[in-house]
Amino acid sequence: MKIKDVKVYLVNAVWRNFVIVKIETDEGITGYGEGTMGDFEKTVEAAVYDFKPFLVGREVNVQEIYNFLYRHFFWRGGEILMTAISAIEQALWDIIGKSVNKPVYELLGGKAKDYVRVYANGFISGDRSPEEFANAVRSMVERGFNAVKIDPFGSAGPQISGEELEKARNRLKAIRESVGYDVDVMLDAHGRFNVASAVKVANEVARYEPYWLEEPVPEEDIKALKYVKERSPITIASGERIVNKYRYREFLEERAADIIQPDVCHVGGIWALREVASMAETYYTSVAPHNPNGPIATAATLNLMLNMNNSLIMEFWVDAETVRRALLKEYFTIKGSYIYPSGKPGLGIEVNEEALEKFPYKKLHLEYFSKDYKYYGDVNQ
Repeated sequence: MKIKDVKVYLVNAVWRNFVIVKIETDEGITGYGEGTMGDFEKTVEAAVYDFKPFLVGREVNVQEIYNFLYRHFFWRGGEILMTAISAIEQALWDIIGKSVNKPVYELLGGKAKDYVRVYANGFISGDRSPEEFANAVRSMVERGFNAVKIDPFGSAGPQISGEELEKARNRLKAIRESVGYDVDVMLDAHGRFNVASAVKVANEVARYEPYWLEEPVPEEDIKALKYVKERSPITIASGERIVNKYRYREFLEERAADIIQPDVCHVGGIWALREVASMAETYYTSVAPHNPNGPIATAATLNLMLNMNNSLIMEFWVDAETVRRALLKEYFTIKGSYIYPSGKPGLGIEVNEEALEKFPYKKLHLEYFSKDYKYYGDVNQ
């Protein structure tokens, strides 16, 4: 079975565009992968098309193609190329699964669990009031989620003032007063703080029992993150911006985080993330993949987490719901705060091809550290 064509679709989804790669074969089997990267969707698209001449006519072989794309070019690695490779690699797994009528998790060795816990994200952001944060979290709990993720830090960073810290504390206090402590609340700092501020924040918010503090400092300096972790009373999660397994080896050796967060859209695809998870298992480290992406990446991540012994919880975005549901013929099965596999071959989803061009590309930029950044809502809002 050989690759016949490679196409890229950019699908607008509120604050970024989903980057969807479609690979067609000479046997009529089509596979889909995703390489969503906010701000740089056109750059990822160009990278996929730069790879295309080396893909068309090639046998569908995940390892051979991955190794060629990663090793046979002088300039390799980096966020853009690894994202392009990740999307292509996912599509190849989808094709192989469909060709043998097996879900990808079966190709990886079978299920270690029957379902995966999820947490909601993409329902509030920016410099909102404590009441608005509390109401937004409660709305997710009313939908059945027992875990959520928020960024309560407004425009703070790299330092945090007394006023900004008080706002964050008040938001967390309001949330706990609204939904109690049975709901797990993850905090995302988006790599905004310096070391001193990160340590201060971790100690100040500990009284509200967050499930984790994510990316308290930028990911470039592993030892800085380790310094924060060693002085934090709460769990530290990080790793979404690490884009290859070799860097993850260093990350794990330093024990820089309690929970790692590789992203199937950036780390090299399905097999690379599975290798990272296996490495993490030898360090008794849990994996909670980063996933602010579209439904194809969500499906790929679900297949992986079903197969991992050390998978913890999966990020599930509730923004751009019109787009997400339009892209799939049948949406994901979520009961309470758990997602279940469809059992269908490949990634387990059927893409609605008509929707791939229904939400045309828009140039977008999300300024995370502005006063009022927004990463929630729907395309019609």
